[in-house]
Amino acid sequence: MNEDFSQTVTNYFKNDYRERGKVKWQGYFLSDHTAELKSETKKRHQVTKKFSQMPLNEIKTQLMAAKTHYLPVTVQLDEQRPDGQLFDNLVGTVDGFSERSVVINGQPILLETIRAVVITDE
Repeated sequence: MNEDFSQTVTNYFKNDYRERGKVKWQGYFLSDHTAELKSETKKRHQVTKKFSQMPLNEIKTQLMAAKTHYLPVTVQLDEQRPDGQLFDNLVGTVDGFSERSVVINGQPILLETIRAVVITDE
């Protein structure tokens, strides 16, 4: 009897069982996970608007004003991805800077790689 049952089960999975694949697993996705996936897709297809190139002395002036008045800044780097799109803008506060670099939210950035700086009054 045990061999008959084993044979029946084996035949069922070989011939009759149909895996529902993706449909079976969709019920396991949580709504917050689905929302995060949609957000990632939107972010991936978002194009960063190109700011006008600012002279280095103006960039330094903007950064100094933001540091002095504790204002947040938007920094656009003059670097592109392999597909030609600009990297996302960096938004944050100026933690400090030197003659050659600035620190935004703990991230050091060379001044020569900055395309533009915009102070955001929040």
